[in-house]
Amino acid sequence: MTTINCPDQDINQNTETQTSGSDTLTLHIRDKDQTQDCLQIWQNLEAQFEAVPLMCSAVWTSTWIEQYGDLLPYSFVVASRNNTPCGICLLTEGVEQFDGPLPIKTLHLGTAGEPAADSVCVEYNSLLIQPADQSTFINALLELLSDHPNWDSLSFDGFASDELESWNLSLPETSVRKIESRYFDLKLIREEEREVISGFGYSTRKNLRKNMKTYGNLTTEWAETIEQAESIFADLVELHQTRWQKEGQPGSYASERFTQFHKTLIQKLIPTGQMGLFRVKIEDEVIGCVQVLIDRNRVLCYQGGSAEYCGKLSPGVITDYLCIEECFQRGFDAYDFLAGNSHHKQKMSTHHSYLTWAQIQRPRWKFTALNALRKIKQTMNLIRNSDQE
Repeated sequence: MTTINCPDQDINQNTETQTSGSDTLTLHIRDKDQTQDCLQIWQNLEAQFEAVPLMCSAVWTSTWIEQYGDLLPYSFVVASRNNTPCGICLLTEGVEQFDGPLPIKTLHLGTAGEPAADSVCVEYNSLLIQPADQSTFINALLELLSDHPNWDSLSFDGFASDELESWNLSLPETSVRKIESRYFDLKLIREEEREVISGFGYSTRKNLRKNMKTYGNLTTEWAETIEQAESIFADLVELHQTRWQKEGQPGSYASERFTQFHKTLIQKLIPTGQMGLFRVKIEDEVIGCVQVLIDRNRVLCYQGGSAEYCGKLSPGVITDYLCIEECFQRGFDAYDFLAGNSHHKQKMSTHHSYLTWAQIQRPRWKFTALNALRKIKQTMNLIRNSDQE
């Protein structure tokens, strides 16, 4: 067993943490040469869980390794009790990671750490270990990594805030970003026996009805086969890229790795019902497409593309509304727009939860210097604002 790639350093590869009586939790870090064995452990563990978060599942993780494993060094952290595996997570070394202008060496839990242009932007990240053992697992991992010199920052990317907070980590406020994740509560609407449109605010309902009437005969399609999904995905990519390139941005699908990652996921997740692709048309014209991921009966609105905004017609709003209707009919609990609090997400949602991105930073002279510069900048801004008043 080895750990993250640092051949010139020897570290303790196992650590034990007392949990109750003689019941101990032992952590082992296994390198990428043991990928197949570790993925088999992952699959075996999943069978012990009532529900597995999609973005820490074996299928998501193995697909990420297929597409990014040659770019990012990675290893596996396996937790065992009485010599029997009881938990696992992926540990990656970040590539092209920065804190402000400074390049830093980062470690990440889960499928994260890619260069920004290639990132899958993991959200609702998690650990495949029972909730009661998560805090113990994290503290044992920190102990295991404490003597390893080859990292500046350990990152927790896109974890549910309540889950991360339950670990009671000592995190400086400056290293935590807590972001709203807006969602439409489909379960509540269903329980109250209301129509989906009733969940929106007055002005949104009014605009939706007006848009629906103006568009006229719209048709919708939810991919039931891989072939349908591939067709909708191709339209989504074209619409998405056209929009962002007009704004001078490359668009997510400029990354071949990112695009291929999702093409591969289509092959794996459409047959199992863990991904949905949805398309709206008027006659032969595509109005919009949405790609969603299904995580514990919750719909995650991962990516979308829509036709150009025309006058008062909003193809993006109509596409999301019709997709929410479709998900309501299919019995899902929520339609989650993921992290961010844009005006569009606000008006199309009924509630919000929180996702957190956080780091544990080691004492480093560059962090001290950077924080000092930030304080100077903040002070100068305060002085400038005061002079302007």
